[in-house]
Order: sequence, then C-alpha cells, then structure tokens
Amino acid sequence: MGSTFRHKHLFMFHKFWDANSDGVLTWDDFRLLAEKYTKIQRRGKLEKDVFERWKTIFDKWWNELTDHADFNKDTIVEFDEWLKFFSNLGASTKCHKELPEFLQTYLHLFFQCMDSNKDGLFCLKDYKKYLTNYNMDINRAQECFMYMLNNDDIANGNAMTSDRFRELVYDYWVSKDPNSQGKYICGPFDSALLDELEKMKGTK
Repeated sequence: MGSTFRHKHLFMFHKFWDANSDGVLTWDDFRLLAEKYTKIQRRGKLEKDVFERWKTIFDKWWNELTDHADFNKDTIVEFDEWLKFFSNLGASTKCHKELPEFLQTYLHLFFQCMDSNKDGLFCLKDYKKYLTNYNMDINRAQECFMYMLNNDDIANGNAMTSDRFRELVYDYWVSKDPNSQGKYICGPFDSALLDELEKMKGTK
C-alpha cells in the first residue's frame, strides 16, 4: 500500500474526523462533530433540539462506520482500520453512488459546507474559504484547484457541480495514484509532513 494513500488518509483522519485529537475514532468524536454542526447551523448556539437531531444523524454514521471499519469489534476505529476500510471501498465500488449510505450523506453535507455562497457550484473562492476555515495553506490554492478541473468544469466558469465534486472526493478517498485528479479536493495534504501526522496517530 503506497505511502501517498496512507498520507492523505492520515491527513483526512485528523482534519475532519478525529475531533478530540486523540489519534483514534470513537463515539466521542462523532458527538463533538454533532455539536460542531449544530453550532454551524445555529450560528454559534448549541440549541438542544438541533443538537439532538444532529446527534441522531451522527449516531447512525458512527454505527455504519463501525459496522464497516471496526474490524476487531472493539468500538474504536484505529487508523489502520480506517485505511483498510477505504482500501476495501476502492476494490468494491466504482463511483461515489456505490458508497455506503453514510458516506453518500456525508458527501452531500460536505458539498453544502464547501459551497459557501450557495450557488450550487464549487469555485476557487469557495476553496480558499474552506482552506482558511481549516487553517490550511492557501498559497497553493489556485494551483491545486486548477489541477482538479476538467473540460466541463472549465466550460462551467472554472467551477464544479455537486456531482463533479463528489466524484473528486471519491477519487481522493479510493485512488492510490499519487497524481489522481482528486488529490487536492480536501486540501494540499502533501504539504503536511508525514512523520508529524504519524506522531498524532494513537491506539487504545
């Protein structure tokens, strides 16, 4: 299994899912993510009824993730299990529409968050805002964004539709090609040092 595949999944593991930064995924991470999206929806407020709705969603996601990725059934998803999960997806699926339901729902939510001006398209301005929100380097934003565009995106004013965006995230998730077109969709992960990411990875 190539180091690039491992590297980008370490990056994603820590940037998006390991909410409490302890190096493994547990229900606590998903509860914190429910809080995060409650505050996003309610502009900083943790309203109980909204939180309960998000918690129900993330509880379902957690159960689906552990069903697919908790190979030793200890209710913890360690990084090597996470990596095996995406490697298996690459072997068993051909497009984002074949992904498990919780990942398809995540892709929908991910695009909604990325489309900052809510015009139904993902453009360079949206990409820069996303990188800024996650404290990622924006110096290469234009280079990375243009790398991902195909002819249809260029004809669309250098912007991606929702379906095209999901296609690139799927590519990022499953491709082991270091030059795959979706390599930058979650950010310029190759600017993050692999040894630093490895030090963050934990076990329980």
